[in-house]
Formats: sequence, structure tokens, C-alpha cells
Amino acid sequence: MKILDKYIAKQILVSIFAVLGVLVVVVGLLDLVDELKKVNEEYSLSLAFLYVLLNAPQNVYEVLPIATLMGSLIGLSKLSSTSELNAVKSSGMSFSKIILVSLKAGILIVLTTFLIGEFIAPKGQQLANEVKNLSQSTRLSMKNTDGIWIKSKDSFIHIAKVFPDKIIEEVSLYRFNNKQQLMESIYAEEGFYQEDKWIMKNVTSTSFESKDVKVTSMEIATFKEFFDLDLFDIMVVQPNQMTLFQLKQYINYLKSNSMETKKFELAFWSKFSIPLSCLIMFLLTTPFVHSSIRSASFGQRIFIGILLGVGLFLFNQTINNLSLIINIPPLLGAFLPLIILSIICIFVFKKFYDFKFLPNMFSK
Repeated sequence: MKILDKYIAKQILVSIFAVLGVLVVVVGLLDLVDELKKVNEEYSLSLAFLYVLLNAPQNVYEVLPIATLMGSLIGLSKLSSTSELNAVKSSGMSFSKIILVSLKAGILIVLTTFLIGEFIAPKGQQLANEVKNLSQSTRLSMKNTDGIWIKSKDSFIHIAKVFPDKIIEEVSLYRFNNKQQLMESIYAEEGFYQEDKWIMKNVTSTSFESKDVKVTSMEIATFKEFFDLDLFDIMVVQPNQMTLFQLKQYINYLKSNSMETKKFELAFWSKFSIPLSCLIMFLLTTPFVHSSIRSASFGQRIFIGILLGVGLFLFNQTINNLSLIINIPPLLGAFLPLIILSIICIFVFKKFYDFKFLPNMFSK
């Protein structure tokens, strides 16, 4: 990469990571304020700080598209306001080349976003949840009060509370025959996984196979195959805390049991749409190096950047939530904001550049 290319890319990337740092700190402080309300004798102040720190990668992942928009806008605006872009153009670098350099920096941000969202953020959130749950003697479940329902072959299993250390509480199993008639119900107060089997405590089994209902109570009962153990680590996290492999695994499991998959499919496709949106954010900022817009003050550009960033974030969240409520395919729900942003980009480029630079963009 030439010296001028490196200089432009550096200015843009430095601005992006500066904005990213500010946004992550702001979001982290808001999270900390929320966690401080939960501090008690068991959940100490240091654990609250640790929880927020472990959640930081997820915050980075969520705000990177906004930071890309605002940071690249600030970086290009600084170059434009100090007439450095004019000097760059005078050196022989065309406007199309400036955009190409920006896109190269954008590709780096796309890869960074994908890697954080796939490998770092999910693990950080899982560790954060373990810190919070294992620190409390009340052992709050990582799910809501409705618990978790699992379909396994001819049985339905309800687990009220699931904990990271392979402990489950208030477990109910309902086994049906081919005619969908209830044949047996089993209730256990507590269970844990040990030496390749599930050990249940205070078990009550009710059989409906004969005319007489048979009730059996046991202090301890063991189950070799209770439910798929590979699903355990997945059940204690939310869709946005899963890797692509975990999401695909769980989606296949849900489909094989005729269960709802939309929320998890949306999270799966968002793993691709969120990083790609960073590239679109770069293209949206290029009009600010155009002569007809450079007359705007640096402060005005910053205000526009903040306005666009917040607006696009709210728009993306609204589309994602609507896709879960109304009948929008998860693939379309994940990529619809990206498609709309792409249309806006096409309009912007047609308005300011009329695509005249495209044939020369990749020329030497």
C-alpha cells in the first residue's frame, strides 16, 4: 500500500476506533449503573465490574456499525476541513482511489466485526452470566420464570431452572404413546449430570399405562439418556450469545422437533448482515468529501453523523423486532436494513457522482 493510501486509511481507522472507544465506555457505564442496583452481600461490587467487563466485547460488536459510520465521517471530514484531501488530489490521487482506500479499511472493519461476533463476544457473555449466577446463593436461573421446554422423541420435558454447572431444578417429563396419549409423567426436584448419566433427586413417577394409576416415589433415580447433553450449554444462553455452529445445531434440533426457529434463524443471519453493514456505512460517508458538501462545518458533520448513527441503530432494531412479530422470513429480516441502506447508497452515488468514477476506480 502506498504512503498516501496508508495515511488516509490510518486517519479513518483511528477515528473509527476513537468513536468506538467512546461508545463502548458510555454503554459500559450504563450497564454498570444497572448492575450496581443488584449489588448485595453475595454479588459484590468487584463482580459487578467483572460482569460489565466480560460483556464489553458484545457491546463492541453491537456498536461497531455505528462507530464505523460516525468514525469514517469524522475522519474524512477532518481531512476535508484541513484541505488535506485537496493536497492528496493534487498529488495525483483521484476521488475514486480515495473511495477505494476507504473500502479497504472498511473490509478490515468487516472482518474485525465478524471475528468479534463469532469468537469473542459469545464467550464473553457466557462467562459474564456464569459470574453472575454462580455468585448468588439463590442460584437464579439463566432463563425466565417459564423455564425451558424440550421435545425429545416421544417425550416433552420442562425444566424450570438451568444452571451452567449442569444442574437443573424442578424437572417434569411427560411421555406419550403413538396416539398422543399421556403414558407417564416424572417429576424431580433437582438433577445433575455426573459420570455420563443424569442423577435425579426426590423423584415422583406417575404411570397411566394400565387402568389403575400407579405412583412411585424415589429419593434417587438415574437416567442414561434424559436429553441431548450438547444442547445444555446452548440452552443457558440467548441467541445473540451463540456461535454460528451452535445456532445451526440448535436450529436443526428445533426443526427436527417441529418447533419455532425464527428467533434463532434471525440471529444466525445477523452474524453476516451486521459485519456487512459496516461496509455500507463507509459508502454512506463518502459524500462528505464532495465539494458541494464540504462547505458544512466540522460540527455540523459530527451532528449529522450522530443523527444518522442513532437513527440507523433504531431502524435496525425496529426491523429485527418486527420480523419476529409479523410473518417476515428471518433471512429477509436480517438483511432488510442492509438492503435499504444499499438503496440509499445507490441514490447518494447517483446524486453526487452519477457513477462516473466507477470505471476508473480500479485503474492504476
